[in-house]
Amino acid sequence: MKSIKLIAACAALVALAGCATPQGYAQKVSIWQGRDANELLAAWGAPSAQMTMPNGKLLYTYRSAYSQDMPIQSSGFYHPWSISGGGSVYYSCTTNFVIDPASQQILSFSFDGNDCVAPMKK
Repeated sequence: MKSIKLIAACAALVALAGCATPQGYAQKVSIWQGRDANELLAAWGAPSAQMTMPNGKLLYTYRSAYSQDMPIQSSGFYHPWSISGGGSVYYSCTTNFVIDPASQQILSFSFDGNDCVAPMKK
């Protein structure tokens, strides 16, 4: 009975995690294109890095990263050699916004990383 509850809980977590996708993140970030960079700074805070590109445009970079420890699972008291899991998983997301310094308008965006996910909006 306990293992059925554990399987159901794991299935629910997988279903919830499946809702967040890179397409959802693209949808979330794309709303900033064409908007004022000051609005972005007010909503996202200071960028992790900022630079002037060779073409004179500004590049704001936002980075997030973390590691998550994975639990060690044992198949039971009578089979101690049946242990799996453990270790950690590294998650990261880097999001870039290109900004016109004259108008302060966000021209484009890009992102990369295994944690650049968000739920799709309907």
